[in-house]
Amino acid sequence: MCVQTVKKDEDFNPDRAKSRIVVLGNHKARYWSNADKYAPVLSQLGLFLLTSMAVQHKRHLKQGDLKNAFCQATLPNDEPTIIHPPAGCPFTKLGMFWCLKKSLYGLRRAPRHWFKKITGILKSMGLRTSAHDPCIFHGSLLP
Repeated sequence: MCVQTVKKDEDFNPDRAKSRIVVLGNHKARYWSNADKYAPVLSQLGLFLLTSMAVQHKRHLKQGDLKNAFCQATLPNDEPTIIHPPAGCPFTKLGMFWCLKKSLYGLRRAPRHWFKKITGILKSMGLRTSAHDPCIFHGSLLP
């Protein structure tokens, strides 16, 4: 499925068009337990801990957004995902399918794949996962 939106500028005038391919993951015949679909999110206690540590050390908190985060994760080889291309796609013919290499919005396990990817990157930088909250990483990035 292709979702199209029109982004507007600060005066609410049309600025640019945006289109993204979304998979209808709720139509999958696969079954995964909730543990297999689970991607952790920062707990309220974890947020409180980070905020209090920032205040204690006189640090400024910043929040960011990663563009197309779910689309950055590579799908594992043991999980082939084949989808119908969106209607009207000029690159495909009738009866053709796409075999995905990267995760897309709408896949049930997209959050889990993204968390696995970002965790691997942060661990390769020398950070360690907290034993109490899997979304909190600690360590030193300085040499």
